[in-house]
Amino acid sequence: MKRYFIAVTLLCGLFTQAQLSDLHYLPPLKQGNNNDAIREQSVFLSTPETTPFTVNVYQGTDPIPIISFNISNTTPAEYELDDGDNDVTLVDERDTGVVLTQSGLRFESVGSQKFYVNYRGRSASQAASLTAKGRAALGTHFKWGGVPNIGEERSLSNTLGIMATQDNTTVTLSDYDPNCEFTMDGDTSGITDDTYTIVLNANESFVFETYKGTVSSVAQESGWIGADILADKDIVISNGSLNFGREAASETRDAGIDQPVPIEDLGTEFVLIRGNGSAVGNTEFPLIISTQDNTQIFVNGSPTPIATLNDGDYFEVPSSNYASTAAGANMYIQTTAPVYTYQCIAGADRSWTTGINFVAPVSCNLPDTVDNIPDITNMAGITITGGVTLIASASTPDANITVTDGSGVVSLPPSTAVAGTNDWKTFYLPSLSGNVSVTSSGPIALGFFGFNGARGVAGYFSGFDEIEAVDLEVTGSTCLPGASIQVANGETFDSYQWYFNNNPIAGETSQTLAPTVAGTYFLRGTKGPCEYDSNPIGVYYCNPDLVLSKGVKVPTVTEGTNANFLITAENLWENPLTNLTISDLLPQGLEFISATPSVGSFSYPDWTIGTLQPGQKVSLSLIASTKITDITLQSQTYTNTVVSSQDQTDFNITSDNESVDITVTMIQPSSVLMNRRITHRVNRLQ
Repeated sequence: MKRYFIAVTLLCGLFTQAQLSDLHYLPPLKQGNNNDAIREQSVFLSTPETTPFTVNVYQGTDPIPIISFNISNTTPAEYELDDGDNDVTLVDERDTGVVLTQSGLRFESVGSQKFYVNYRGRSASQAASLTAKGRAALGTHFKWGGVPNIGEERSLSNTLGIMATQDNTTVTLSDYDPNCEFTMDGDTSGITDDTYTIVLNANESFVFETYKGTVSSVAQESGWIGADILADKDIVISNGSLNFGREAASETRDAGIDQPVPIEDLGTEFVLIRGNGSAVGNTEFPLIISTQDNTQIFVNGSPTPIATLNDGDYFEVPSSNYASTAAGANMYIQTTAPVYTYQCIAGADRSWTTGINFVAPVSCNLPDTVDNIPDITNMAGITITGGVTLIASASTPDANITVTDGSGVVSLPPSTAVAGTNDWKTFYLPSLSGNVSVTSSGPIALGFFGFNGARGVAGYFSGFDEIEAVDLEVTGSTCLPGASIQVANGETFDSYQWYFNNNPIAGETSQTLAPTVAGTYFLRGTKGPCEYDSNPIGVYYCNPDLVLSKGVKVPTVTEGTNANFLITAENLWENPLTNLTISDLLPQGLEFISATPSVGSFSYPDWTIGTLQPGQKVSLSLIASTKITDITLQSQTYTNTVVSSQDQTDFNITSDNESVDITVTMIQPSSVLMNRRITHRVNRLQ
């Protein structure tokens, strides 16, 4: 991916975000001149699945696989491609700017198993890596991304590859510098329109190129950055530069490509890890592309924005914002709206050692396992050194993070804190070999890197993965006593908290719970800065248990007013209660007016429910009028009690509350009021 003109072996990285998926697309791209950026090239397939499965590889619109591979966690596969401009992954000038039917690749598992697709390519002095995003790459709105291509060399070129997933897909490229010129059928100035629209059928592709060469043109250097790519059906894009230069008026160059995701899947929070570039040069910096007007950029927790962008604008964040000039130093970026974040990164203090990477946002959607990066030292047929960069949740204990390679478990170095956030930390682990995997109890973002002489490469194997739903299952006995609850899908967290009827259970902070009381439970798991709630699950008794409750809205009322009663019935048995009837025979002094049941029917004094399912809770609102039956009393208290009947014998495991008291107060006699009026009139006459 990087180019050396002297015999120095240093790291250069191109990071790309991976997606574990059952389907991946690799649109074709364009290099400035054949073999100048990439000659030898391979696609690496890997998976966490332990049982082997088949992946079919399709080329262009051909419905028949061109090749198939059986892969598993211990047997990844390498698909070697033809060299250079093979018109499959890299097209020549004649196939640029035209609709293509036999270019681009599609990878699909036969049984919907998930896997990684990592493209690696190299030439005599460059190398590049692109890890596909799977289904996360599909969308209808993207922006062309990369970094300004400011060098002057005959092979400098910026590229955009598009693949359609459905027939009659209309794609429009717009909002670029009107002076941009795109290659068409061998003519580097073949397309000069201010907007350009194409129509593609499923699995057809189209490649745009702004050929830079030795021409000093702002439009060809950076006018394409932030251009809108709009489609009316899902497409997949890849973009970057093959090659690009970071030193003005210089022939130094390097290769950098990536596969981004659509705008709707972007984020606003990023952690970046630097390479070996100079702190004062132009090889180590993030580049932010805005998707909305008035987007502010904040760095390392500063309350003052470093820049404010409108839609389609870009900003290079100075490398001085990294924590230090050492390899592995980090930077924290926040934005007020979703953005594309690309990183220019270098292997040494040389302008010809640069690459680019599309950076995934840090979030709860990062995976907790990457298993695995296949053959980390294999760069399309040559041996490179291998290592990884790791972003992890700060709340994840280091002991919960395990890195393994071909030699076994790797000792984890001390982590580096990230200025501006307490949520994340970073690691830098060089000198790895073989298949590399990382497991954690919290979210991680994992990148790999390597170098050999004048070649360096890296790829991101995390980003845009979705955390699986947290499902619970009852184990042991199916009912209480004896039942227990645990996570069903093997999902692990940094910490746990169990809840009963929406209230936390003190001291219950493990993966498994042994409940003693019937009811509804759920588990809250913490991964990094985020919390995830499981599905609620009901645990019930082995013996019938009907819970009756009687309440009154106002416990003290005035004679002649209405009393509002609420009756509830809940089944805490693991089986349905049948032929259930609840009777409320009001005491003398309370006279029935009306009743409204949530289920069943009511004919005073009987509420006929019928069948009550496990965990089901039903209610009845009953209204009665009040009076005092003993005229010698100023107030009188009545006890209202409900009773039930059903096919099963109620074991009364849970205490019932079948009765409620209501106090009725007497209205002041009217004779007293009359005496007051007579006295008042006499006083006036006197």
